Amino acid sequence: MKYNVQIYEDKQGMLMIDVPDEIFLVIDLLLSDVQEDGSKLWLDLIDKVLSKKSSYEELTGNACTIEIKYDVTKIVDEYAEEDQKPYCLIETAELKQILLKWDDAVRNKYAEWKLINLKVWWSLYRR
Repeated sequence: MKYNVQIYEDKQGMLMIDVPDEIFLVIDLLLSDVQEDGSKLWLDLIDKVLSKKSSYEELTGNACTIEIKYDVTKIVDEYAEEDQKPYCLIETAELKQILLKWDDAVRNKYAEWKLINLKVWWSLYRR
């Protein structure tokens, strides 16, 4: 992966992400639009473009619009203030890798949660 991307849980147990400033809107895309529901919808459109079944796809979420082309995807902040940069560009293949990494983190978080609940249930059951 070209970019240094760190995904972690904050003190409240929410998934967070740190990315380089040049792709700053990936944070809004993941935390506001994708969230912890998974990125299947976004990945399906990216795959459609990367497989050349389509030359362009666009999707608007809660905070961002992504304009997907084969080489580059533009992430647009729908609520940018006048003094803020309203978009960033990221290589489409790199965005796909970040989305897959996010999905892995979501799966791992809930796999751990299920294991903890199973252990709690088992300890209560054995009483």
